[in-house]
Amino acid sequence: MAGRGVADFAPASLLSERTGVDLSREELARSASRYEPCLSAAHVGLYELGLRVPQLSTLAALARALGVEVRALLVPVEIEDLARLRVEAGVRQRDLARSLGLAQARWSRIERGLLAPEPDFLRTVAETLGRPVEVVARSALHTRRPASAALARHKRRGPRAGREMTMPGRRLAAYAP
Repeated sequence: MAGRGVADFAPASLLSERTGVDLSREELARSASRYEPCLSAAHVGLYELGLRVPQLSTLAALARALGVEVRALLVPVEIEDLARLRVEAGVRQRDLARSLGLAQARWSRIERGLLAPEPDFLRTVAETLGRPVEVVARSALHTRRPASAALARHKRRGPRAGREMTMPGRRLAAYAP
């Protein structure tokens, strides 16, 4: 499944980094095209204006062409979650899951805080992402907060709450997932 672009992308950072190294949009597009084919000056312009959000591979190519880390092109945050660490490393979810020996769906649940990773597993994640274990562990804790609230809501409402299907003129019984 194709991504929808990097949510934390900061258009002003791209413009600032590009003008800081004195590159035109055309020069940046040409340089980044070595890593991500089919990138044009028009794309760079749309990204800088915030009218379009780049995919992770495109963002990584732009960062390489500018000689900066991917995080330089993202909105600054105080506490990073696991998804943010992965994006900063320039790694797709599928590729990280594969390198960790997991299915993508399982890693996705970990990123969203629906599964709690074991401490030994966090060490492996830290090594793979090239980040300190403490940062990854803190990110995993930060990721878990919203999921804990969602799980509590789910338990309060019950497992079948809100799962009734309706058809014109008749109601269908609740279904199990």
